[in-house]
Amino acid sequence: MMTEEGSRNEQSVMRKLAVPVVIGAVFGFVTMFGVSKLTSGDLLEGLSKAAEMAVLVGAFYILAGVGVGFGALRPRIGAKILNVEDAEELEEQKGKLVTSCIAMALWGAALIIIALGGEGGVIAARPAFIGGVALLVIGSGFAWASYRASDELMQMLNAEATVLAYSLTLGVVGIWAMAAHLDLARAQEPIEMLTMFYVIAMLATFIAAGRRGLLAPR
Repeated sequence: MMTEEGSRNEQSVMRKLAVPVVIGAVFGFVTMFGVSKLTSGDLLEGLSKAAEMAVLVGAFYILAGVGVGFGALRPRIGAKILNVEDAEELEEQKGKLVTSCIAMALWGAALIIIALGGEGGVIAARPAFIGGVALLVIGSGFAWASYRASDELMQMLNAEATVLAYSLTLGVVGIWAMAAHLDLARAQEPIEMLTMFYVIAMLATFIAAGRRGLLAPR
């Protein structure tokens, strides 16, 4: 039988877990609704479905970066909305979390700029390419700084996520490319491939974190 103290602890964990779930659901819905309204307007009516999906994925990257970054900069608030032990944990990890969040936001912005560029978009191809590459490179610089500041556990998690991302990319993008080459599937659009890299990278990170128990309610 569950003790009274165990029951209270479980209820406390569930309440703490409910906060980020509700916040994530609300912001996720708002993001999807906002992107849908934006891409359905006259200004972006020529945007392809693949480009629209890229904008949505990029927006989620920015949302995640801004949300976690805010929590890291405001530990007392962050401890209530993020899956951490307490505000002190966020204080200790503030530097590497903020740089990592900046990287995510810049990568998301890079994907959006590329998706909105070229034919059917609102940004000319050359400026979109230069802006997208610049944001991608700068974001990678922040990601590297975060990696260098990470402890051994986080560095191992990053390494595992990288291996998973490579394997998943080969499995998904690679097999699709093989089928397309053999005329067994339609060829991938470049923006679809880029979006899949983003999605797979995030998925691999969640899998690696979950395997190490970092997604369990704390």
